[in-house]
Amino acid sequence: MLNPVKNRRYTDHIVEQLKEYILNQKLSPGERLPSEAKLCETFDVSPGTIREAFHMLEHDGVVNIKKGPGGGLFVSEGNFYHVIESIFYALRWEQISFESLMETRKVLEDRIARLAASRSTKDDITEIGVILKKMETSDINHAQFVQYDTDFHVCLAKVARNKILEMFMVAVKELHNRVVDYEALYDELFPVAIRFHRDIYAAVAEKEPEKAAAAMAAHLEYFEEHYLKNTRNV
Repeated sequence: MLNPVKNRRYTDHIVEQLKEYILNQKLSPGERLPSEAKLCETFDVSPGTIREAFHMLEHDGVVNIKKGPGGGLFVSEGNFYHVIESIFYALRWEQISFESLMETRKVLEDRIARLAASRSTKDDITEIGVILKKMETSDINHAQFVQYDTDFHVCLAKVARNKILEMFMVAVKELHNRVVDYEALYDELFPVAIRFHRDIYAAVAEKEPEKAAAAMAAHLEYFEEHYLKNTRNV
């Protein structure tokens, strides 16, 4: 239920009410929200205030503003971009260490590996296998390898069938890719990483949760040790 705003922080209250409205009405991505004129009347505010609220919602990734014929305010299709950006800058502001980032990955991906091994289907195994084959291509560059590596880990999170874990995996892996300088690593890392990915893939395909978790732990431990050795002269 949308109500007139009787507070000096008009825009903030409008934004919060519209977010609650979308959730309570269970609006689907792409559905149209009430018009600017209707919302002005409902909230008893000026068009400028409503437009400011629209832009705040768009910035947060909640809605899309479409102009021209057939335009209006629509529920966003949804993506993790805004969540990732918020987490990324918050963590950089707090000066989170590489070791803390890896500790988070170990905890998160242990559970993901176990669930993926328990819940994977034949189609899931095929999808993971396709990504692995791309990683095994001999002539790919660093950027391509990092992308396929990201696809592999995110795909496992999707196979785990837990949207929250998947969201965190996307955000943490994006942060990881921004923090880690792959160009500073020796090329020997990539063949070893492929071997670890094969072990993880095999364990998930065999539906062996403990084996999958162990393979993932070995993979992340090796990466952390290798990175510290070759970038900090440890």
